[in-house]
Amino acid sequence: MSLRQALVFFALILALQIGVSFLGYRYLTLASEYRQRNLVHLNLVHESLDVLNENPVLGAQAAQQLHALLEGARAQARWCLDNLSDFERRAVLRLGAGPAFDICQSALTATFQTDELLLATARGDRLLVEGIESPDDLNRELTAGVEELQHLSLSFRPYVDLIEEQLVRIVKTGTAVISLCLVLFFVFLARQMARAWHLHMEQARQLNRMSQRVTAAMEASKDGFAIFDEENRLVTCNDRYRELSHVHPDKVVPGMTLTEILADAVESGHYLLRGVSAKDYIQNYNQRIVNHGFCTETQLELAGDRHIVSRVNETDFGDKVVTRICITDLVRNEREQRRAAQALKETKDRLELQSLSDPLTHLPNRRHLDRELSRRLQTEPVALVRIDLDRFKKINDILGHEAGDYVLCHVADVLRAHTKAGDVPARVGGDEFVVLCRSGTTLEQAQTLATRVLQAVLEPVVWGNKRCNFGASFGVAHGVPGEITASELLSNADAALYRAKASGRGAVEVFTSEMRAEVLEERALSDRLPYAIEVGEITPYYHTQHDALTWHLAGVEVLARWEHPDRGVLPPDRFLGIAKQLGLEAELDGCIFYRAVADMRSLRAEGILVPRVAFNVSAARIMQPSFIETVRARIPDQRESYAFEILESISCEDEGEALIFCIDALKDLGFQIDVDDFGSGHASINGVLNIEPDALKIDRNIIFPLGKSERAERMVASVVDLAHTLDVKIIAEGVDTIEKAKTLGAIGCDILQGFYFSKPRSFAELKKNLERLDLGDQVSNL
Repeated sequence: MSLRQALVFFALILALQIGVSFLGYRYLTLASEYRQRNLVHLNLVHESLDVLNENPVLGAQAAQQLHALLEGARAQARWCLDNLSDFERRAVLRLGAGPAFDICQSALTATFQTDELLLATARGDRLLVEGIESPDDLNRELTAGVEELQHLSLSFRPYVDLIEEQLVRIVKTGTAVISLCLVLFFVFLARQMARAWHLHMEQARQLNRMSQRVTAAMEASKDGFAIFDEENRLVTCNDRYRELSHVHPDKVVPGMTLTEILADAVESGHYLLRGVSAKDYIQNYNQRIVNHGFCTETQLELAGDRHIVSRVNETDFGDKVVTRICITDLVRNEREQRRAAQALKETKDRLELQSLSDPLTHLPNRRHLDRELSRRLQTEPVALVRIDLDRFKKINDILGHEAGDYVLCHVADVLRAHTKAGDVPARVGGDEFVVLCRSGTTLEQAQTLATRVLQAVLEPVVWGNKRCNFGASFGVAHGVPGEITASELLSNADAALYRAKASGRGAVEVFTSEMRAEVLEERALSDRLPYAIEVGEITPYYHTQHDALTWHLAGVEVLARWEHPDRGVLPPDRFLGIAKQLGLEAELDGCIFYRAVADMRSLRAEGILVPRVAFNVSAARIMQPSFIETVRARIPDQRESYAFEILESISCEDEGEALIFCIDALKDLGFQIDVDDFGSGHASINGVLNIEPDALKIDRNIIFPLGKSERAERMVASVVDLAHTLDVKIIAEGVDTIEKAKTLGAIGCDILQGFYFSKPRSFAELKKNLERLDLGDQVSNL
C-alpha cells in the first residue's frame, strides 16, 4: 500500500470515527434533552397539584397560575413530538421509541382537556362543565386530570432510558470497529516510519536550527520581534515588529535586509531625524551596529513622539533575533516628571518671590524686610526709615480705592527712584513703607534720604482728572548689632514717626534718647496694664456738672484714671491707646463701669444723691452682645439718673440699624443717651436725628474761644437753638472761667462742666466734698 492509499484509508477511518462520534453525541444529547424535558414536565405537574391542594376553591389568581403551569406542561409534551425530523423519527422508532411518542400524545391530549375544563369554568360555559355542581367537583376533576398527567410523565422516563442504552451500545460497537482499523493503520504507519528514520536523522540539524529560531522568537514575543539570517535578510517577524519598524507595516516583508527596511522607513518619515539628513541617519545607525556588533541595544525616537528600544541578539548559526520594545509611556512619564519637577521648582520660586513681595506695588513686603533686617543686624549697623502716608484714607473715601492703589504705586516708584543699590524699600502695611538703608548708611544719610523722598512725595499727583492731596511723615532710626533687636529698631522708627505726625505731619523725625525713654515707658505701661486692670489700679474719677443758671450740682461724668504706684495718676491719653492695641478696651470700660456704679450705690446708701451720672462709651462697646445685659443687672433701679455718652455718633451712619437698635434698648431700660463732642466733626445732624439723644455735649474746642471770638459765640448759640428745636438739653464742657460760665448760661446752655467748677476727682475726694457742702450752696467752692 502506498503512502497516498494509506492516507486515503486513514481519512476514511477518521471520517467514520467522526460520523459515529457525531451521531452518538447528537442522539445521546437528544436523549438527555428528552429526559430534561420530562423532568420539567413532571415538576410542572407537581406544582399544578400543589396549587389544587392549596386552593380547594380556585380563585382567579390560582386559576391563572394553574393555567400557566398547564401551558408549560403542554409545551414540553409538544416539543417531544415536534422536535425530530421525519428521518430522525423513523430512526428512533426502530430503537423502540413508539410507546414514548404515544405517551407524549396522550399527555398532550390530557393537558388540553384539563386546561379546557379550567378555561370553560372561568368563562362560565355550561356545556363544557356539565356535571360539575360545586368548586369541590371542579377541584376533583382538575386533580384527576393532573394526576393522569403525572402518571404519563412517570411512565415516559423508562423508554428514554431504554433508547439511551441502545444508543450507547451502538456507539461502543462502532468505536471498537474503527479502533481496530486504526490499530492496523498504525502498524502500517510504524513500518513506514522505520523507513523514514534515516531521512529524519538527516533533517535533525535543520530542525535543531529551526528550534533555536523559534525559541529566540518566543523569548521576545511580548514585543515586536524579527529573525534575520546570516546575510541580514528578514526571515520572519510579527505584526508588532512591522508596526514599530515602518510607517506602512505592510512594506516590511521577508527577504528585505535590515538596511533596506531602515532606509525605506526613514524615507517614509517613520523616524524623527532632528535635523540630521536621511543619509547621515542611516549611516550613523549602521556605524553603531558595526562598532558594537549585533549584541547591542539602541534607543530610537519615532515620529509622533514615540520611542522604542531596539535590541539585537545573534544565534550560534549567525541568525539575528531583533526585538523592538515600545517605551513611549516610560519616556513621556519621565519627561512629565521632569516638567513637573521644573514646574514645581518654578512655582516654589514664584511663591517664594510672592511671599516676599507686595502684590500691588511689587516692593518687598514685611516678611522680606524682617528677614533682611534680622540678617543685617547680626553683623553691621543698620539705618531705617519708616514712612506713613498722611490723609491717605480721604483719598480712598473720596476718590475710591483705585485712586488709593494708584497713589501707593506712585509712592513705590518714588522710593525706587530715590534709593540706591543695596537699599531695601518695602511696603509693610496699608499706607506704611519702610526703607532699610544699604550697608554703611549713617543716621544723617538716612535722614537726608527721608527728606529727599518727602519732597518727591509732596509733588502733586493727578489720578484721572482729579488731584490726589496727600503727604507723608517719616521716622528715622539707627541700630547697632548686639545692642538692639529688629523689632526694637522698628519700634524706635515708629516712635519717631509718631512724633513727626504729632508735630504737624509732613515732617522727618529722628529717633532720640528722649524718644527711647518714652518708648521704654510705654512698653512698661503696656506690660503692666493687664495687671493694673486686674488689681484695680484703673479707677473712676468724677468731673462734676452744674446747672447753667444756679450752678448747683447737676451730675458727674465718670472718667478713667490709672493710679500707677510709681508714676502717679495717669490720664486716659497715656493708656487708652495701649488698651486698644492690647484688645483690653472692654475690660477697662467694664472695670470703670462696675466701680462707678458701686460708688454711686454707696453714696445713695449714705443719703447723698448725685442727680445724674454719665459714662463715656464707644459705639463698638454698646454693640457688644453682653453690654445690655450687664447694665441691666448692674443698675436695676433709678436708671433715669444714668446716662451713656456716645463718643462716636457718626457711627450711627456707618453701623446702621444695629447701633440704633442697641441705643433704643438702653432707652427702653430707662437710661439717658448723650452725644459727646458735638460740633467737633465726629458727630452729624443726621446721627443726632437717628439717636434722638437726651443731651448734646458741645466740644471744648468750641467753648475755649468764648470771650475772644464772636464767631464762637454765634456757633454755640446755633447749637443751642438746634438742640432746643429738637427738645434736647445742651451740656457745655471746657468751662474754665466765670465769664464763660455766665455767657453760656445767658445763651441758653442747660449744664456746664469745666475746671472753673472743679477738676476730675477720686471718689474719696468727691464724697468728702459732697458731705461737706450743702447741695443748695453755690458749688463754685467745690
